[in-house]
Amino acid sequence: MTGRRDLWYAAFGALVLRLILLLARGDYIVYDEGYYLLLARSLRAGAGFTLNGLPHVALSPLQPVLVALASAAGAPDLWASRILAALCGALLVFPVAALARLAGGERAALPAAVLAAVSPALMSFVPFFPGRSWNLYFGSEPLFLLLAFGAVACAVRAESGSWRWSLAAGALAALAYLTRLEGAVLAGVLLLVLAARLALRREGAAAWGALALAAGAGMLVAAPYLVYLHRELGRWALSGRVQAATAPSGGESLSAVEGARSGGQILSGFVWQGESDAFLRALNGLDASGTRMASQYWGVRRGGATAAAAHLTGAQRPADSAGTASAPMHKSALRVWWEGVAAVVPWWLLAIALVGLALGSPQGLAWVSPLAVCALLPSMLTYVEPRSLLPLAPLAAIYAGVALARLSAHAPTRMARPVTVALPGLAALALLWPAMRDGAQAWGQTTPLQQVAAARRAVGEYVAQHLPAEATVMSWHPAVAIWAGRSWRVLPYDSFERIMAYARTEGTAAVVFSRFEPSPISKPPRAFTIVLPAGDTATASGGRVQLQPVDETPLLFVGRMAAPGAP
Repeated sequence: MTGRRDLWYAAFGALVLRLILLLARGDYIVYDEGYYLLLARSLRAGAGFTLNGLPHVALSPLQPVLVALASAAGAPDLWASRILAALCGALLVFPVAALARLAGGERAALPAAVLAAVSPALMSFVPFFPGRSWNLYFGSEPLFLLLAFGAVACAVRAESGSWRWSLAAGALAALAYLTRLEGAVLAGVLLLVLAARLALRREGAAAWGALALAAGAGMLVAAPYLVYLHRELGRWALSGRVQAATAPSGGESLSAVEGARSGGQILSGFVWQGESDAFLRALNGLDASGTRMASQYWGVRRGGATAAAAHLTGAQRPADSAGTASAPMHKSALRVWWEGVAAVVPWWLLAIALVGLALGSPQGLAWVSPLAVCALLPSMLTYVEPRSLLPLAPLAAIYAGVALARLSAHAPTRMARPVTVALPGLAALALLWPAMRDGAQAWGQTTPLQQVAAARRAVGEYVAQHLPAEATVMSWHPAVAIWAGRSWRVLPYDSFERIMAYARTEGTAAVVFSRFEPSPISKPPRAFTIVLPAGDTATASGGRVQLQPVDETPLLFVGRMAAPGAP
């Protein structure tokens, strides 16, 4: 068998590589990464699973729970999250090697593990130049992939009737669901595969008992979150992410504003065609009353869901840098799907993997089918997002390892050793090159996204110095509140007057506007503008809001809101 020591070497190399890239990442925080950090901070503070001041039902809980536990032990939230990502990415090589061994024999295990260790989609930690590439791997993705592939690897061993491995498979599948909603698809398909294999082999009661044990263990692990969702939503649900689509502007439904477009079409138009307005109104808009966010993504009121909601999943803004949309580029569904796959797996590695898929064992194909389904089914039912296709990256590594193993097995005796070492090595170097290039460019902290991230940190630290610890800050990007160490409210996508009225409703001490995100301030005096809401009603009738200067720096302007003529 492939030496366990070799796999540990691959895992150690993967860990070191990821830690280097995370050091190069610097202050850069992606939107969802920031939301998970705020959820973890809320859990650690004893405020429950809350975001935006409300119980949260959209993002799954396991990632923030683990970060909260690590930070409670003394690790800073940000580095607790990043070290967790690095460890999960490194440990992924073990279930990948186990599944490659099943699909293509012992020779396939180590090449597959190495390819997974250096796959660019599985370590795109550093910020790219806007529009150049996808930043896929942040938030809960590393943890999800480790749990999902680990659940399948344990299920392979559980097939013999082992109660220990059955418990592990069921628990890991449930934990994958508690990390990302796609885990529910994985668990369901995995259960069907296990049942079908037992039925075809006409196994006895012991094997069926082990399967029931796996299902019971999964339900037991998932039950607390299901009960939580029932309490907050008022109904049984797997997640609060899937919601009825309505538009916040004026209370009209999205169907009235966008015709027959579904929430999935809105997201697809935003991610692939640059059509941001409908997406921003659906996700970040206020409801008709102006007293709450319309989308359930930002939390539910006690006693039931929000009056209006959006069929959205918190997709990242691809450029993460500007509030203006690019010109729409209408693409066919097939082209979008292909571009999503290509963002996760380089075309040449996909070609090698398809060869390995044809040469691999049918048994191995049956076992990896739950992983393929949990990646592909959401893109078929809703919209294509490269992050949801990430399981394809380790699957490609598995079957590329199978193809390379078959090739080395058929090589002449004197060429077997060079082929066995050289081909996987060349493939690994080709995969490693993008990470090396991006890491080198990001190391100096001078990429455009890193400069904006550093500015957000400076603004957050300014807020921390000038606002009391119990104050609430409102901003478009959560990083401002993270660096400020203050309670956060999301900045609505609405007019200045409605935003400030909502800020007073929420008791917000400071509202942070930025040139780098959507803002109603057309000509801000600085890159960032901090508005201190007035304590009374907004403006004089028909009057224009004025800001009385409080402080200025080269980076930000601080002003207090006042009506015309106010002293």
